[in-house]
Amino acid sequence: MKINKIYKYCTPVIVIGLAMTLLFGCTDKLDEPFEDEAFTSDVDYSEGENMILPLLGAYQALYTRGWEEPITLGVRGDDVNAAGDQVPMQEQDNYTYLPSHWNLNALWQGHYNDIITTFTAMEEIEKYRPGAGDDALADQYLAECRVIRAYLYLNLARSFGGVIVVDQLDNIQSTPLSNKETVMQYIVDEMSAVIPDLPGVHPNKRTDIKGGMTQYTAYALQALAYQEMEDYQGVAEATSAIISSGEYELYDDYYHLFKKAGKLNNENILEFQYSDFNQGEGDRFGFLFAPYGIGGWTPVVTGAGAGWGFYEPSLKYITFMLDRDETVRLETSVAFTPDGISELQNEYGAIPEWISNTNREGDIFNNNARLNFGSAKFIQPSTELIPGRTAPGSNKNLIVIRYSEMLLMYAEALTRGASSGISLSATDAVNLVRSRAGLSDLSNVTTENVLDEKLAELATEWGIRFYDMVRTENTSGLSYGGRTFTMDDAYLPFPADQVSELPQLEEGIQ
Repeated sequence: MKINKIYKYCTPVIVIGLAMTLLFGCTDKLDEPFEDEAFTSDVDYSEGENMILPLLGAYQALYTRGWEEPITLGVRGDDVNAAGDQVPMQEQDNYTYLPSHWNLNALWQGHYNDIITTFTAMEEIEKYRPGAGDDALADQYLAECRVIRAYLYLNLARSFGGVIVVDQLDNIQSTPLSNKETVMQYIVDEMSAVIPDLPGVHPNKRTDIKGGMTQYTAYALQALAYQEMEDYQGVAEATSAIISSGEYELYDDYYHLFKKAGKLNNENILEFQYSDFNQGEGDRFGFLFAPYGIGGWTPVVTGAGAGWGFYEPSLKYITFMLDRDETVRLETSVAFTPDGISELQNEYGAIPEWISNTNREGDIFNNNARLNFGSAKFIQPSTELIPGRTAPGSNKNLIVIRYSEMLLMYAEALTRGASSGISLSATDAVNLVRSRAGLSDLSNVTTENVLDEKLAELATEWGIRFYDMVRTENTSGLSYGGRTFTMDDAYLPFPADQVSELPQLEEGIQ
């Protein structure tokens, strides 16, 4: 397995006038990979104020995600269809997995490159420690790297069913494969170890790295790992720490949470941050959102870039939402085309008058050969582009973990018998989320109620729906539209390129 062992330091850039923006850019972007080399540089480690630079390098690596990663993680749920011309993704959407699929290798390779970057960053931070003369700050930076690493392991283990948990840079080849439960316990233990060293504030309150890791990011990852282990008492305790902190609240405007106004919102626990630095040309640090958009659109802003149409909310999800009388969450999640509206009418019958192929801002979504429905959580209205910028999603963040997910995880844990040291009931937690969506309260919620609420709230986001269905073995719903799912389809195969270099992968998960 080839690993990028060098990263270039990022220098802090404070962008005056932007309340919610990326607080660091890179004068040297990671445009050119460096493979199989050791870090060498004439660095003066006595300049302790520079100890933050390797940490920024780790964040740069985390935020620099390939467009295929969220799609690969998310496409197997019954809330999403693979669209476009990417045959591997279409096959994975139908539970046909091949070790030769290019995107599986990209997912594995990209995550491990960044895991190695965290190791390199931690080594560099330790070198700065004496010059910095601040052990607490050094420990905090190391803890942030470990949170980044835990997030990457979480994705890999949930996708492949197991991973190689690296503890030294030079022993990848000889480290045994760990199964998913072992990896989840590793994440739980890692987060327990680092939480005391992390800031106990909302990420948007940090002044050094705005939006960076905090105790609550670590609690969220711990809760997700506990959930995969079906340790619901652990889920309840970790989510309770987030809820009782007082640092988080649901944003009252679900629609704009996924737009520019939602950047570094009080609801967001982890988000990948991007910026065009409030300028129409020049440096920009962004994610490639084009795969999520619709190619045939008529934007309000002439010249605004179109999408590729690779990620489509499913008709099954849309009808589920209509049955619930959902409005704002459906509007936020789905961009409708005229053909999509016709398909929906043929499948469902009469539909609400508010459903249109025009968004609130006036962008028109026309018919497209690749899909009938766009994934609107990932589509930025053209009116939010800074004049001069035309790339889809320019200046848009990727929200990864939200407070609403933690509330619903907490509620599910309680419905499964967990106890809580805080006064919030499972029913109250679910109703907080429903109230924001304009729905009436439920009474005495069940596990099924919570899982339905998670689908309504979190659809198309990061494979959450698929992981829930696999975890609960409530997978009958994954057999739809001609697909047939069995639990043998729960995990992706290890990429062929990695198996050829890592013999422990060939032996498989024991």
